Amino acid sequence: MNQVFTRRAVLSAGAMLALARSGAGLVHPAGSAAAAVSCAAATPSAVGSPIAVATAAPAQAQPAEQNPAGDIPDSQVFVRYVSSAGGYSIEMPEGWARTENGAGVTFSDKLHTFSVEIGCASTAPTIESATATDVPNLTQTAEAFALVGVTAISLPAGQAIKITYQANSAPDDVTGKQHRLDVDRYDLFKDGRLAVITLAAPAGSDNVDVSNNVSSSFQWT
Repeated sequence: MNQVFTRRAVLSAGAMLALARSGAGLVHPAGSAAAAVSCAAATPSAVGSPIAVATAAPAQAQPAEQNPAGDIPDSQVFVRYVSSAGGYSIEMPEGWARTENGAGVTFSDKLHTFSVEIGCASTAPTIESATATDVPNLTQTAEAFALVGVTAISLPAGQAIKITYQANSAPDDVTGKQHRLDVDRYDLFKDGRLAVITLAAPAGSDNVDVSNNVSSSFQWT
C-alpha cells in the first residue's frame, strides 16, 4: 500500500531488516500500490527500517567490526531509480536487492540498507522538531540507539534535516549475530510531502562520499 505519514510520527525509513520506525508513524491511505501518494483519509500503520526493534530491556550496543566489510568500492555503479507513486527519483547502487512497498523502496546488499519513504507532512522539519520528536522516537524503536548529531543541510532538492546515529542491525536469520551500524537519515519537505532517506552501513566503514552522493541525487518529480 502507498505510505503516507504525519510529520511528527516519523522515525526512520525502509522495511527490510526490522525496525518499527526509519523511519514509525507512517500512515497508509486507501488506494492501490500503483497510485500516487495521497495525503487524504490516512490511517496509522507501523513501518520498518534497517535497524533492530528495541526490546523492553535496554539493549547493549554491538561493537564495531575491527575490519568492517562495509566500504562500497569506488567502482560501484549507481543507477537512477524512479518512483511514479512517490513522485521522486534517486540514484542507488546497481545490483543491490530491491524491495518496493508502494511509494517506498529499499535497496540492500550484505550489511548495507538504503531506503526511501514518502508521505505527507503539514510543515517542514526543523532541528528543533527532529530533536523534540524524531530523536525520542528513534530512542524507543532503534535498538541501542546512540545519537551522533542533528543538523540542517542544503541538498539540490531543497533544505533537509540530517539525523546521524548508530544502532544495532536486526539479527542475522541464520546465525543471530547483530552488527553495529552507522545511519544517516535525511528528511526533505516539499508541498505537503515528506521524503525520508535512510542510509545504513556497518559502523566504521568509509562511505561518507556515497552517503553525500545518494542524498544529493534525490529529486522530486
